[in-house]
Amino acid sequence: MPAGWMRNRNEVGSKVKKDKEQKKNIKMLPYIGYCFRDILRFTPLMLWGKLAVSIVEGVLAVWQPILIADICELALGLEVIDKDVFYRNIIFLCLCIGLPALCSIVTRWTEIYNDCKKESCYGWNMFEHAQKIRLEALEDSEVLDTFQKADAAYSDQMAGSRMLSCIFIMIEAVLICVSTICVVGRFSIWLIPGAVLGFLPHLAISLISEKRRVTVYRAQSGVRRRMQYLWEQFCKKESVKEMRIMGFGEYLKKLWVKANVETMREMERVELKALQLGGLDAVIKNTCYAANIAIALLLMLRGSLAIGQFAACLSAFAVLQNELMKLGDKISEFANYYHYVEEYYDFFRIEEGEDGREEYQPFQQEIALQNVHFRYCGSERDALNGVELNIKKGEHVVIVGVNGSGKTTLSKVLTGAYQVSSGTVCYDGQNVNNLRMAGLYQDVSMVSQNFVHYNFTLRENIGISDLKYMEDDGRFQNIIEVMEMQDLVESIGGLDSQLGREFDGRELSGGEWQKVAIARGLFKDSSLIILDEPTSALDPLMEYDILTKFLELIQGKTSVIISHRVGICRSADKIVVMKEGRVVECGTHEKLQEAGGEYSRIWREQAKWY
Repeated sequence: MPAGWMRNRNEVGSKVKKDKEQKKNIKMLPYIGYCFRDILRFTPLMLWGKLAVSIVEGVLAVWQPILIADICELALGLEVIDKDVFYRNIIFLCLCIGLPALCSIVTRWTEIYNDCKKESCYGWNMFEHAQKIRLEALEDSEVLDTFQKADAAYSDQMAGSRMLSCIFIMIEAVLICVSTICVVGRFSIWLIPGAVLGFLPHLAISLISEKRRVTVYRAQSGVRRRMQYLWEQFCKKESVKEMRIMGFGEYLKKLWVKANVETMREMERVELKALQLGGLDAVIKNTCYAANIAIALLLMLRGSLAIGQFAACLSAFAVLQNELMKLGDKISEFANYYHYVEEYYDFFRIEEGEDGREEYQPFQQEIALQNVHFRYCGSERDALNGVELNIKKGEHVVIVGVNGSGKTTLSKVLTGAYQVSSGTVCYDGQNVNNLRMAGLYQDVSMVSQNFVHYNFTLRENIGISDLKYMEDDGRFQNIIEVMEMQDLVESIGGLDSQLGREFDGRELSGGEWQKVAIARGLFKDSSLIILDEPTSALDPLMEYDILTKFLELIQGKTSVIISHRVGICRSADKIVVMKEGRVVECGTHEKLQEAGGEYSRIWREQAKWY
């Protein structure tokens, strides 16, 4: 068996933590390369559009002060010079002033285009990777925080495209600044130092402020996820009903407000410090700008600068000041978006499940679990502790035990959804660790304890488990009869009626939704079906009736029913009793009753209620 499958489950979370520690040693270039790769693949028009706009705006910004100087010089000798040259320069100057507006329209269009395409790029990539993440990794809060930050990076910040935009604008600003400094330096070398000195404090202040923002925001990831969870409770009808009836709505509100106030106050302190530094930056910037104008004026009065050159200097100072400040802002923004880009691509460092290479062959004899151990990330003890179990082909098995005994975990390990820490799970000798999981999943159907209410039609709610039978009305009718759902189908108006009030459909009761979930599990054409507490919302008599008919319907298939209730155990071929992660008893109802052990105790305790 591959060594990767034998690791303790705690390593699932430590993988993400190690990646975060090693991230400091990773150079920036790969992340920028990832962005270019994805942009070129999904939104190339945005890349080339931004690049073209940056080149055009850069050329126009540098050309403008040169044209102003030439126009002023030509104006002084307008009687003796070629007027066509003068008017041509005037036209070019108008273009330099007017074209940036057109460039901004092109830039905005590319941004809208990118917004429309971002889901096919960043969102789809996340979806693809999320489907491959080891399911047990989703039990780790570190992984969930990483997921939340990556989602914010692409959906709220569009960090990748914005970071690349910053790069283009920075390149454009650098070219403009260097070219403008050369133009100013051509008039006088004394004009260069003042132009540069105003930029350095602005850059330092911007970077310091942005680093503080990022540090605080990252530290708030867990709190922000909790805020989102609390807010969702006010948007779900189930939790809203309960909080109103039980009267704890104000308590949840206080929890949300407290978390919200804490995060806002932290960010407020950061922004106030940034504002203070911004005031200092404004003083330095304006002082340097005034000093530049004073130097240029002094040079003109001394005769070192012509009037046209002085006018060009004023224009160049404005351009240079604007571009230097823009450069500082964009370097700061780049650092900000780069952190988001890190968070987005760090999501893809979450360990994927390792798919095997062998094709699954439907089992004909038995499923065997040998010395199986499993531990959830962060837990101090094994949820499964040396489980030994054999399930024969066609056998109907019921797994019982108190809460926390490992029943649900066993079902997930049994299907290969969770990878064992040690031990083996084999289907006719085929180790699930070596199998292609897609093939195994096609042969397994499962009704989860926390089943999903899909706001689809009734046909879709049931048929989604096996799409090839979606139009097979005869198959639907058989399932509906077994589940005694004829009255429900008639009351809602047929199989193609919408369910759930979300889209103006018929809302079902908890028991009706549970019947739909069981019907969905039965509908799938599979050799093994697992029901995890499938009838918890049904009364005991209906539960016994449905499960009895269920066992009749699946003759020839293998079934595993996980239940707190022991009523169905009389009809089971085998009863497995779990306690503290172990199989403590295994046998028929009569055999276990005679043994007088854990099963007998559970049976007697439940019998008191009937």
